[in-house]
Amino acid sequence: MPAEPDRIMTRAGKPSIGLILTTALALWTLPCGPALAVPLHGLSLYGPEGLKYKPGQPFAYVNPAAPKGGTLSLGEFGAFTKLNPASLKGALPADLAGLLFQTAMTTSSDDDEPYSQYGSLVETADLADDGLSLTYGIYENARFSDGHPVTADDFVFSFGLRDNPEYHPIYRALLKDVERAEKLDERRVRFVFNTRNSHLPLVVGHLLVLPKHVYGEPGKSFGSDFDRTAVGSGPYAVEKYEFGKFIALKRIPGWWGKDLAVNRGRFNFDRIVWKIYYDPAAMREAFKSGEFDVNSINSSKDWALEYKGSFLKKGYYLREEFPHQRVAGMQGFVMNLRRDIFKSRMVRAAVSLAFDFDWSGKNLFYGQYIRNECYFDNNAEMKPAGLPQGEVLGLLTALRAKYGAFVPQTVFTKPVGALGQGLPLEQNVRTANQILDRAGWRMGADGVRVKDGKPLRFALLLEDPEWMRISEPYKNNLRKLGVDMEIKLAQPAEYEEKLNRFNFDMVAIDYPQGRAPGIEQRNQWGSASAKTHGTHNYAGIQNPAIDELIETILQAQNRKEAIDALQAMDRILTHQFYIVPHWYIPYDRLVYWNKFSRPPVNPSQSAILTNVVELWWEDKDKAEKLKKARASRKPMSK
Repeated sequence: MPAEPDRIMTRAGKPSIGLILTTALALWTLPCGPALAVPLHGLSLYGPEGLKYKPGQPFAYVNPAAPKGGTLSLGEFGAFTKLNPASLKGALPADLAGLLFQTAMTTSSDDDEPYSQYGSLVETADLADDGLSLTYGIYENARFSDGHPVTADDFVFSFGLRDNPEYHPIYRALLKDVERAEKLDERRVRFVFNTRNSHLPLVVGHLLVLPKHVYGEPGKSFGSDFDRTAVGSGPYAVEKYEFGKFIALKRIPGWWGKDLAVNRGRFNFDRIVWKIYYDPAAMREAFKSGEFDVNSINSSKDWALEYKGSFLKKGYYLREEFPHQRVAGMQGFVMNLRRDIFKSRMVRAAVSLAFDFDWSGKNLFYGQYIRNECYFDNNAEMKPAGLPQGEVLGLLTALRAKYGAFVPQTVFTKPVGALGQGLPLEQNVRTANQILDRAGWRMGADGVRVKDGKPLRFALLLEDPEWMRISEPYKNNLRKLGVDMEIKLAQPAEYEEKLNRFNFDMVAIDYPQGRAPGIEQRNQWGSASAKTHGTHNYAGIQNPAIDELIETILQAQNRKEAIDALQAMDRILTHQFYIVPHWYIPYDRLVYWNKFSRPPVNPSQSAILTNVVELWWEDKDKAEKLKKARASRKPMSK
């Protein structure tokens, strides 16, 4: 959840489905690999030769001998309202889905292996010669937390939930090209595809498998009747919780999957506790007083000014930056095109020009951030450079001829970049006023522009009051254009509901991207998703040129074709000014009490808190030294 004003937010990859989606959705469509002579332990978009790990080999970024034990306490901003990870309504605690529930396969987090996954619930994966079906062999000893075996019936049931109106529509979109799931016997299930795309087997690998005997109970509502139910096959079970206050998980000692290669060195804490906070300042002070152990810092102000007291100097807690190689994606103020005023590209351009990133970077962000220039930033291969050339130019030219203004003329004459970036605010304000004049918006007596009797007025919906320090200067700049922006704060549950229903004018959202974008692009930008509640097309984009490019990405025969289509799409998205670009940072910021150890390699494709939860462990020697140092008020010994 957005806990701080200048964070790299995760709302578009919301924790209610986050752990599954952030790794599952980013898959390039490439030709199916060579026909498999025998079922394999993993799948790669490059065929069997693309698998880095052999059967029985643990991931390189874990410590296979990591000790088990101890409690990890974390802080969570905002309430959670459910335990069901796949239902549409409600908010889930961060990281809960991946700890309680499992998918068929798990994706490697290696920085050098973005396109492979390995059996988690399944022992074998057999992709048909024609690429139109995938058969899983389920582990014989796979069990849910209530002791019930995991069977093919559970896979078929979980797939069938896509037709349930209470099932999250994002999953429905992901599984769109999967025709059916068939039970072959108790331990074998086949998925049949209606098209040959090599991303589909990997998408199916991230199907959340729920127990049919629990969530399929006759006469029960999948959504509301299972808000308080969490029966999965993962390493943890719910110990106790209280909505709005805390949730505690306990590691299952005899967990069926503990000896699998993909799990060795992972899930090391006996207990994981999230404590809920509604005020960022209270959460910050709670960490300093030792109420919880680890805090991912999402505020540049906090990183610059906080966590520098005597406890840091004495080594009680540590402050560390973890560089990452993740694609930055796009974060920004998202305009809802379902509102009449934002249907105008000219209005969107003027509203974009009013955001003064240079001022904010200097006065609010302590120089820590880089401004977003496009939707696939921080990656030299994916980010469009200069003016379009070659195949990208050809794609855009054809789409312009076919769809006209849906492909702005500026995609051919200007590179990607935040509108007005690097220019003085005064110049951007003049330009924005000229744009609004040309668009027919006339200044009213109260200083607010009017057209056809309607004022140029909208509301920015926020969840966190600390966003006010960024939003207020933006509001003041908009006022110079004759634009009246009201700032509205909502409680987490209300905010979540408004997002799901697209009931807002403007919101601050992050669209995270992976190194291999695929089906999730439909969910973020596709016309169909604009009409479906619960998707991440918050802007309400309905652009046929973008729709066509998404399908081109999914049907690409090689990575170059996919990259070309992606860059063409990025240029259209950027030049349509759907979003007022924010910023990104190429490292994670963490403070943590000095009682943990971790593997020498940090897999930066995962967010740092996910790595803490899954890969770190309590170091009993450090914990004892910390306890003695605090009691004596002396520096912690080496």
